[in-house]
Amino acid sequence: MLIPGKIPNKEPLIRVGIILPEDQIDQTTVTLSDTESYEMETDMMHYPSCKNQKKFTIIVKDNELFISSIKSKTSKVVFSPHLPDDLPHITLPNIVAGRGFHWQKSIRAQYWGRIELSILEGKLIVINELPLEQYLNCVATSEMSAACPPEFLMTQAIVARSWLLANIEQKHRDLGFDICNDDCCQRYQGINNCNDNTIMHINNTYGKVIIYDNKICDARYSKSCGGVTEDYDNVWTGDAVPYLISIKDQNRNGNIYCDPQNIPDKSVKRYIGKVDTNDDYFRWEYIVKHENLINSIKENFQVDIDKILKLNPFKRGKSGRIIKLGIDYYDTKDQEHTLIIDSEYNIRNILSESFLFSSAFTVNEQDGNFILNGKGWGHGVGLCQIGALSMALANKKAEEILSHYYPKTNLKTIY
Repeated sequence: MLIPGKIPNKEPLIRVGIILPEDQIDQTTVTLSDTESYEMETDMMHYPSCKNQKKFTIIVKDNELFISSIKSKTSKVVFSPHLPDDLPHITLPNIVAGRGFHWQKSIRAQYWGRIELSILEGKLIVINELPLEQYLNCVATSEMSAACPPEFLMTQAIVARSWLLANIEQKHRDLGFDICNDDCCQRYQGINNCNDNTIMHINNTYGKVIIYDNKICDARYSKSCGGVTEDYDNVWTGDAVPYLISIKDQNRNGNIYCDPQNIPDKSVKRYIGKVDTNDDYFRWEYIVKHENLINSIKENFQVDIDKILKLNPFKRGKSGRIIKLGIDYYDTKDQEHTLIIDSEYNIRNILSESFLFSSAFTVNEQDGNFILNGKGWGHGVGLCQIGALSMALANKKAEEILSHYYPKTNLKTIY
């Protein structure tokens, strides 16, 4: 696994969680692209070749993994490519994409590298171990699509590499992997969306990261900033980060890069990730039902609430994102209270069952419900993906895009 604060001098192997205990999956099928390219290992046996078996159904049963085709029980099974230069792959069904978000769905995905299956909390956990650069080829075309121009794909790869190697959060270290496969970390949907052209362009960034003060940058990014990016310390706890500061996402003429009108064919859907739903993320409207909000508050805060009176934005960041929201309400004894929601993440979580696009919105009341008129999709810190796409379509180079969204940083090849 990656070591916090260490800048590697050669390409590292990384571990990615692709099926997690929270997915509540107790059965999967492993399909090999080339049976002679893989070896398999269980608790008791090492199979130097899988040449007689292409598919393996693996079931969690009595807190063990049961491999039906060979009638074997084990606590762990590993499929490893012993001919890695040929880039064989493994296919897995029912991979969750968009956990907890409005676009959540199940996909079938193909993976390079080593696949490790085990049990945690009575459920299946699957980890993919592979070289970082192979992973990045998949991330760049999972976060957005293979239709994006080369300079965007190169920018996305550099940003994703930098974020991962900065290794600030380490959300999943206790589970035995560096990052997960989803929006909690970075989108990684395997090789499904890669092609020869995307691989060529992304490989042109091999080993490149953005640097500030001799450290790899914690290069945060989101889908659409809505026109202005946000300061790091208005979204996460901790000190301000000099290169993650609020900027206007516009050119010298004042045209906003992430405005969909700047996409030549006026179809953002062509360029955003395949699991995303097409919507008006630049400017949007969302209705918060009074009853739904009461239920959400009860579930998340266990407060005695009977009626919501008002939503009060107490504090906004420079992008307009609300970072402290007051909810005035009556309890069941007709006593008035104010509940304080003190982060943009919690605000988005409380106001929508499928996670609100962003916390940059204004509020109007109508028939007891709350009409939110908002902008942007995501936390808005760092690179704005749709803005960066627009810049690339306007023939901006990756270096220009990076310096726009991460001021005061430098591009460096570390291996």
